[in-house]
Amino acid sequence: MREVSSLQNSTKKGFSFGQIITKLSEHPLLLAFILNLGAFLFRIIVFDIKYEVSDDYITDAVLSGAYGTGYDPQLLFGNIILGYFLVFLYKLIPTISFYFIILILLSFISCTTVLYLLFKKKINTITVCIALIFLAFVTDDLYVLVQFTKVASAAGIAGGLLILDGLFEYKTPKILTVILGSLMMISGSMIRFGNILIYCAFLVVAFIFNVFLKTGEKGKNTESSERKMDIKGILIRFVICVVIVGLLYGLMYLGEWLTDRDQTHREFNEYHILRCNITDKTRPDFDIIENDYKELGLDYVDYAMLNSWNFDDRDVYSDETLQKVAQLQQRAVASQPVRFSDVIYVLLSRRTFFYPIAFALFVLALLSLVFDKKRIYSLILILVSFAMFAGLVYYGRIMYRVEWGVYFCAVSCLMAGFDYNENSKLAKKKKTLFYKERSTVAIYLVILTVLLLLTRVPRILNIYNLLNCSDEDYKYYFDNTMLYSGIYLTDKIGFPTVIRKPSSNIIERLENDPDHYYIVDFATGIQDFYFDYDPWIRPEQGLFSDHYAYFGGCTMRHPGEIYALEQNGCDPYNPFKNLTNDNILLVDNWGYEYKLAYIRRYYNSDAEIELVEVIDGYSIWNIYIPDNSGNT
Repeated sequence: MREVSSLQNSTKKGFSFGQIITKLSEHPLLLAFILNLGAFLFRIIVFDIKYEVSDDYITDAVLSGAYGTGYDPQLLFGNIILGYFLVFLYKLIPTISFYFIILILLSFISCTTVLYLLFKKKINTITVCIALIFLAFVTDDLYVLVQFTKVASAAGIAGGLLILDGLFEYKTPKILTVILGSLMMISGSMIRFGNILIYCAFLVVAFIFNVFLKTGEKGKNTESSERKMDIKGILIRFVICVVIVGLLYGLMYLGEWLTDRDQTHREFNEYHILRCNITDKTRPDFDIIENDYKELGLDYVDYAMLNSWNFDDRDVYSDETLQKVAQLQQRAVASQPVRFSDVIYVLLSRRTFFYPIAFALFVLALLSLVFDKKRIYSLILILVSFAMFAGLVYYGRIMYRVEWGVYFCAVSCLMAGFDYNENSKLAKKKKTLFYKERSTVAIYLVILTVLLLLTRVPRILNIYNLLNCSDEDYKYYFDNTMLYSGIYLTDKIGFPTVIRKPSSNIIERLENDPDHYYIVDFATGIQDFYFDYDPWIRPEQGLFSDHYAYFGGCTMRHPGEIYALEQNGCDPYNPFKNLTNDNILLVDNWGYEYKLAYIRRYYNSDAEIELVEVIDGYSIWNIYIPDNSGNT
């Protein structure tokens, strides 16, 4: 009897499953953390976590000293202040890629914040379903295809929305909430500052909406003196937001000042701007600007080289020449009017409206328009999103990771502001299910959510197919899936690049040939080779100075690249002429003919090229100058 009594008492003191759910419903942050952690662990277990594009890998390589000059805090796209912090961590634990961990951690915090703001309003079947849709259709891009531009947008909008929550959801601003949100925005801005133009546009809309909402609530049946207090409160909150944005700009300028103190990095940044004005902008067809090129003494070979990230010869292309080329190309693009139909065509051809995150936005927007108390807010956010897409097309800055940032900002704003109207006619409709009356809306939304989750299953099955197909088929699928960095392809999520390395044989050749230094064409290898390296482990020090280097890209004229080329007998400012050196071999599938034509035009008209070997589908070439007897 005593044992039975003690068992009954322990049961009474314990928690049933229903009690656990009830307890979770009282703690929005805990529920947000648990759901997000489950989604993250699922990605870690099932998928290969990887960098989406090479920029992050190259940034980590610079930090890690892969160019042979030791740890370098000068982030290529981020703030040197963050670089100093990362270098400190690298010195503590040299093997771990803390840059990658920072991106993952900030992504997790951002998603948890967005879910918290959703659950903070209300926790019910509707909001849980919205959270599951968000985790299924949005977080793949943060947890599986890691990329700094997306992370910067996520941290910026999540931090900004948390700040607005601290400013407007309490009688007086909640300082701790504002500080935490500010730290998130600062972290995002240090990863990539330029994304402030995306998330601040949405935050301005959210701020204005909160102003109207709060003054509307307090403006009814109040005295004019109280209304003045409302205006004063709004001004205080506006000033706080301005100060935070000012802080972001101040840290950006401080980072630039710290970077410019080093002359070699300052020269690199100046050249980086010149390069970006050509390679990162929409380029006109050559026949449109042919006469302008001729006036500069340039032809189609120069056009091909300048627009392919390979223009490294400073004696051939001076800074003044680069400026003139950028100006004439931008002028030619600007002279061609962009019609609304052109914008729609570009967005449709890129399938911008069919991204998984776009689907999440459309579902959430529909729910907001039908069940939210603030329908106009949803419409405005969608209009802002489309306006941004149009602007990206117009200015030639359209790429998947930027589009994704726009979508994430819109989705986050909708979730943070979602306020389910339980008094609407649809919300009040009930159906009997499992002997209990339940909300008809909740029943249908649960069914819809389950069906949507099932649509994600084929990604998992595709992993098995890719792991068991032939090497030839795997390489074919890889080339037609992973090499397109500017667009979204669903199969990228489930591609097992870490488990089944796509370029293992060519990488082994490059890293184990003591007689040659390899120059890898940018278009040929930059989007391929980094998949063979585990992103959790930082790149090996001296990798690019000892074995191979990319010929072009975002590190052109970087101090590290200059050192690596000098160590292997290359003129770092005119490396094309050294492609004929006996110890230099070229890995190039796409531009070797242009390189040969370029060398013949500017250095030696007798230059010849021969195929050395093809490994994993990558062609290795030897460019040489024949001697008088015809021998190499």
